[in-house]
Amino acid sequence: MKKRILAVLLGLSMIVLAACGTKPTLGGQTTAAEKTTAAEKPDDAGETAEETTAAPAGEDQVVIRTTFMEGELSRELLDKFEEENPGIKVVQEAVDDTKMASLLATQDAPDVMRCIGVYDIPTYVTRRIALDLDEYMNNSEVIDVDDLLPICHVYRYDGTTVGKGPWYGLPKDWSNDFALFYNKTCFDNANIELPSDTEPMTWNEVVELAKKLVIKEGDTTVQYGLGMVENPTMPSFYYLNQYLLSAGENLSSDDNKSMDFTKPVVEDFLTLWNDAVKSNIGPNPVNNDQTGGSDLFIGDKCAMIVTGYWYSGMIRGNEEASKKTASFGMLPTPMVEGGTRVAPTGSATGGFIYSQTKHPEEAWKFFEWYFGGEPVDDRARSGWGLPSFRSKMELLPQNDDFDKQVYRVTLDELNYGDAFIPINPYLGTAGRPMFEKWVDPFIFDRATLEETMQGMTDDANQTISEMVSVLEG
Repeated sequence: MKKRILAVLLGLSMIVLAACGTKPTLGGQTTAAEKTTAAEKPDDAGETAEETTAAPAGEDQVVIRTTFMEGELSRELLDKFEEENPGIKVVQEAVDDTKMASLLATQDAPDVMRCIGVYDIPTYVTRRIALDLDEYMNNSEVIDVDDLLPICHVYRYDGTTVGKGPWYGLPKDWSNDFALFYNKTCFDNANIELPSDTEPMTWNEVVELAKKLVIKEGDTTVQYGLGMVENPTMPSFYYLNQYLLSAGENLSSDDNKSMDFTKPVVEDFLTLWNDAVKSNIGPNPVNNDQTGGSDLFIGDKCAMIVTGYWYSGMIRGNEEASKKTASFGMLPTPMVEGGTRVAPTGSATGGFIYSQTKHPEEAWKFFEWYFGGEPVDDRARSGWGLPSFRSKMELLPQNDDFDKQVYRVTLDELNYGDAFIPINPYLGTAGRPMFEKWVDPFIFDRATLEETMQGMTDDANQTISEMVSVLEG
């Protein structure tokens, strides 16, 4: 039993670790979304636990530890917070998996922790790591619950359904992560008109359009049709989840204690994206092109890229892209053939308060300020993500035609952002490596479709069974 408990704690620490770095992209790796400069911010997930340089706490000060690091929370801002709240000292703490496992085991984890709301909150609530914030949220004079955008409800969970039950946190910012950005230069190169930016395409239409946008010179592909930000153009666990949401399907049983990847909707998804790989619409393991999708897109070598609003900040901040913003624009989130239009967030990076914090009032004071105070306005004006509050939307950049087009499409997307990706709390982010284990041989024709779906089902259920066994004793 002790070994199994340690395994769970280690698994939890790895999830928290991932949350301490950049957020996962829909292809399952990391993305540049969490940047405050044009340069790529290094992933700090591998750092050992250490505190940032700061003045020592006074005798009458309560120390609040947080895993929000310098790229997202500057020491300058923290100094202002501490000046306004002289009884609180905030210490930024980077953690690695070994350290987090130890901190969770001793109930001494940081007070306010960064997380990926979509995937982490159901897991953290199920494992009693996140503090119930309902009373704090409803009585806050800083955070107006009625002003929160529907997407924020991804931080609510009643043990079964995301979006219902108590509040357990908030996003610091978010994006409609499954939308598309287009490069008009590439469309012109292929003599193809831009699709509508008001009516969404189906995923089948996206793949077919991408095939037409591919340009070859002999055996060499000089322009791709579709890319991901930093990941291959291939089936991914994250895109499967958005596909399921649009199709109105859930692979989990009612009690979340089993999953079935053999359903027809999974077959449709894998078949579609296997065709995308075989058709060479983007860099992938089969064609052995490891060039990042973002580099290709900015370099006029990829016509479309799957990403969210945050990518507009990358375009503004990139030296090359910022000179040709007229070439770029956003398209609505694609949907499933015959399904429902949805524009969910794929991550909703934010935070929660540790359930075993020794200083809940002070932790809330810091949480309330970071997620509802001055930092909110600063983040919105930067254009690197969407705010949590409807009233803050007007702070987003609207300086040129590019900004205005992206803003217009984004406002329309908000009308379809009240649906949440179905997540099994016992599987969580473990679904990604499980999925990749089986999809890689599938796209290389080393496993049949039936073997792939059954293998995913068996592995998912084994992981779920082990987690349930540990949690329920």
